[in-house]
Amino acid sequence: MHVRRGSRRTYKGTSPEAIVRQYDYLGNFYRLALGPDLVFSYAMWQEDDTLESAQLRKLDYHVDAARAVGAHRVLDVGCGWGSLLRRLVETHRVEHAVGITMSPGQAAWIGERHWPGCEARAENWYDHQPEAPYDAIIAIEAIEHFAGNTVSRAKRVARYREFFERCHAWLRPGGRLALQANTWHDRGWVAAMLLPSQALTGTEHFGGRSGAHLVEAAFGGLRNLREGMHASRKVFPEMFLPTRSEIAQASQDLFALVDERRDAEDGALTIQAWLERLEANRGRGNKLVGPQAVSDLIREQRTSLRFHRERRIGVIRMTFEST
Repeated sequence: MHVRRGSRRTYKGTSPEAIVRQYDYLGNFYRLALGPDLVFSYAMWQEDDTLESAQLRKLDYHVDAARAVGAHRVLDVGCGWGSLLRRLVETHRVEHAVGITMSPGQAAWIGERHWPGCEARAENWYDHQPEAPYDAIIAIEAIEHFAGNTVSRAKRVARYREFFERCHAWLRPGGRLALQANTWHDRGWVAAMLLPSQALTGTEHFGGRSGAHLVEAAFGGLRNLREGMHASRKVFPEMFLPTRSEIAQASQDLFALVDERRDAEDGALTIQAWLERLEANRGRGNKLVGPQAVSDLIREQRTSLRFHRERRIGVIRMTFEST
């Protein structure tokens, strides 16, 4: 979305129209796959987990990482349908949990629940003005929306830095920011799309391939681009995944990185669980959003599952402390 402040145009990432399509329209279908807590982000899995238990583990991990247990005020950036807000207050003794989302439907849904101590605001993070400092901030898979579909790395880093600058201003001294992101491979989005998975995982040297292998790799890269374009047009318009280095660069001199973890299977395991439920609810989805939208979303999820398994994209969890 663009707004005018005098003669200056300010870019705010994914537009309200795209957000409404993703979460208020298509959300009518994919909410059927999320379970009772409606957590639409990658879970943190251990052996014998269900989707629900893995999701609660993920929420608790970020609460602990942000040192938010027993805090007075905590901000959830990209709060979705409020699963973290509710858990902060009911389980982790937070007095006041504030959530911001660009989805009017999500904010209204949370408001209708009347959870004590929970407040949801339908607004862009760029416009957020807290009434008082926060003890902790948690942002789970929200940063993917901040740069929209900006291809330029420098522009993306500048946009992410604006987010870190705001978080630094919103936090009490020494406060923490716990962030989870769906990221491209460290070599960047072009390599992640075009290179064979063996080259990305280090199991095969790309330069030593035969002509037939190179042709196969080229067709594979074109397939990846086609599927990525389909997802960006039909399911998640105006989104772009960051890389780990972009996030780290954007946070420099504002935050110290105090913890980082990558759980390679978390994305694939979560998508697999979602896909099983989406397929099981295809008939209901056809009535809610139409057969074409259902097919588009399931196709996108299958592509995401393959990209995770081939290590083209992954889940990263980073904990920052205000300096």
